[in-house]
Amino acid sequence: MMKRVVLAVIGLMLISSAKGVEPEHHLNSVSVFLGVAGEGRRQRAGSVGLEYERRLGETWFVAPALEHAFGDLDFSIVTLSVGYRFNRWAIFAGPGIEWSESHHGDESGTESEFLIRTGVLYEFEVGELIVAPHAMVDFVGNEEVGVVGVTVGMSF
Repeated sequence: MMKRVVLAVIGLMLISSAKGVEPEHHLNSVSVFLGVAGEGRRQRAGSVGLEYERRLGETWFVAPALEHAFGDLDFSIVTLSVGYRFNRWAIFAGPGIEWSESHHGDESGTESEFLIRTGVLYEFEVGELIVAPHAMVDFVGNEEVGVVGVTVGMSF
């Protein structure tokens, strides 16, 4: 299911008009992320996060993010993505770490794994707010984890 969503978003991106008006942006933005992971590793866990974006020019940007996936599982994710914008679309990728608290009887510990996050987003403005639906795939361990969601934020 998640692969179909990602493919549909990429397909829309490819058939959308290359011409368009790029919205005027400031160099910085901060957004709150709300999303859900696919089945499998994160078992359809909901997630909430915070993203910061710093533009490096007209098209390139860097975006650190911190997310917490909750539900039956309890994961935290930190990523640092580099992205490229064209019109209102953006593609991004970068490394990250996924960690979780594990509790086994009287013992507890933290397990962490390296991940690579890839994604695509479409950004539009609603008044003073920036709204951006996301479709992402995290490559962690030997698994692919699809994540869909939306960020709502402000530029400054």
